[in-house]
Amino acid sequence: MQRMQQTLLKSRNDAANRRGIAQMNAGYALNVALVHQEALTLQWAGQVRELMVAVVGPDAVRCTEWKISDLIEPRVYWEGVAALAQADVIVVSLYEAERLPPAFYLWVNLWLQERSGLPGALVALVVRPEESNAWVNETRRYLSAVASQGRLEFFMQECNQPGEPIRELREDIMHWAQAA
Repeated sequence: MQRMQQTLLKSRNDAANRRGIAQMNAGYALNVALVHQEALTLQWAGQVRELMVAVVGPDAVRCTEWKISDLIEPRVYWEGVAALAQADVIVVSLYEAERLPPAFYLWVNLWLQERSGLPGALVALVVRPEESNAWVNETRRYLSAVASQGRLEFFMQECNQPGEPIRELREDIMHWAQAA
């Protein structure tokens, strides 16, 4: 568990040093960003946050929350860009994974450019539609491409409804955390 924190700290320090930034201090926190559509998807994303707390301890997790519909507010938009550019774990929790608002795509492109190759993970929690839906497939491919472009480890879980336990994902994330 401590290994994940130490490895992420070393990787982030290495990346920071390559950019000429002073090394981070020992008070490092694991930055977790929860991106959601509404209260139920926020609660669902919170399961990943709690998993990270279990891995590195409650004092080592700093969490921010970003509601997709609030991205039309300039302050929220720009604060979100800055937070996700520095996030170690980004959780995107979607109940309706159909076409997302244009501001969401622009927002993702900005924080992705600002990440500068920092290591991390993108966790997607998506509700499986009752009927096959081309937009949902597009959203899946888009999130996978974001992770690839940002050199983020990608984890995805589809469920029938938001809030279902992330059992399958839990094992994958724990394996990643222990290997990181």
